[in-house]
Amino acid sequence: RLERGPATYDQIVKYLEDESDIQGKDFTISLRTLQRDIKDIYAQLNIEIVNEKRGDKRYFIKNTPETQEHSQRLLESYQMINAINASHDFSDIIFLETRKPKGLEHFYGLLYAIKNKRILNFKHYKYWDETLTSRTVHPLGLKESQGRWYLLAVDTKDKKLKTFGLDRMTDIDISKTKIRETYSYDLKALFTNAFGIIKPDDEKPQVVQLMFNYEQGQYVKTYPLHTSQKNILENNNEVIIELYIYITYDLIQELLSFATEMEVLRPAKLRIELKKHLANTLKLYEK
Repeated sequence: RLERGPATYDQIVKYLEDESDIQGKDFTISLRTLQRDIKDIYAQLNIEIVNEKRGDKRYFIKNTPETQEHSQRLLESYQMINAINASHDFSDIIFLETRKPKGLEHFYGLLYAIKNKRILNFKHYKYWDETLTSRTVHPLGLKESQGRWYLLAVDTKDKKLKTFGLDRMTDIDISKTKIRETYSYDLKALFTNAFGIIKPDDEKPQVVQLMFNYEQGQYVKTYPLHTSQKNILENNNEVIIELYIYITYDLIQELLSFATEMEVLRPAKLRIELKKHLANTLKLYEK
């Protein structure tokens, strides 16, 4: 309810009464229960609800920019689970993606290792050369990219920061030995201008302008390609957006997925790269 805007206790009670009818449950609460729930919501979802706005006794969500994105993702996940649980028989009306990411069974163990600064040992499989290697790393973070999760860790072999796909990790051992080294990586800043998990070491982000047909442009506006995305122009025929981003393999693959609905306007380097990929694709169908 508070995502729509501030609300008084009475307005919240009314909303919960309506939801009780919709879901066939009793969500009515007392003021004391509301205050307790607000504390639980902050503890579990890091979403702060207060009622200090201009002294009008309305409750509202108070989030800092640092916590807003993370809190929103947690809330979205909770809302989805709650919606599914509200229906006891949902297999005929809710259709989940059949492609499920692998490796999530490692998530909590890896999170424990990161928070407690424990050395990790595991085997990692490389798709491109079909090799299985043993790794010893210092885990620093976890990153999501296009439906997959990756471990960000310093490889003790060469002291370099690397990414490891959770779906390609096996025989994970969380050592009792703690990491002695300290690292100054700002992981969030490292990937600020990246699409996916690839960040070139010797290149700088580029201004990228993309022109979409009107219909596809509406989708891209509501589901941005990157946090830097901004609208440059829009009319009845086209939408032009601008990104400030590294030009990587992951980005190129994403742009190719738009086919005839998008054109790269700049930089010239990216236009040339996409033309090469499209030309090679055409050759496959000329045989």
